Amino acid sequence: MGKKFAIHIESISPNAVGTIVNKTTILRTISDALSKVSGQSAPQIQSAFMEREGVGNTALESGIAIPHAVLDGRQVPVLGVLSYPSGVKDWKDLNGQPVTQVLAILMGKDEITEQEANDIKRFFVKLASSDFLRKIARSKDSQTVVAVIKQQMEEE
Repeated sequence: MGKKFAIHIESISPNAVGTIVNKTTILRTISDALSKVSGQSAPQIQSAFMEREGVGNTALESGIAIPHAVLDGRQVPVLGVLSYPSGVKDWKDLNGQPVTQVLAILMGKDEITEQEANDIKRFFVKLASSDFLRKIARSKDSQTVVAVIKQQMEEE
């Protein structure tokens, strides 16, 4: 039997994005959704995402981006998943293609448990697998991406 993946994964509807679709609105939508499950302030989360994006693009290959927000204090890690099949026009992956899958990680700087640290590490290691990225990229909606992540993370 595989290991349990203890990080909460939140599926986010692309309907919440609105009519103007760019990196900023995608991160705002994700921040709003993650604030509801984390109890943190949406503007604080969005600010942390934007600060990290300012350091360097968090896009990978296959239309996948992994923005992350690290907040002061204790925060149980949460992974927000938003699929946008038509692509975010101003957010390109490493191959120059529009980002279609956003896997956004929210976590705290302090008091991370050993289990949480191990799960985050395992997730990032899994992101180096082209097979894992391909399965995520082929997913048509956020719920399918969540199912793929859970299945892949728990099969080890």
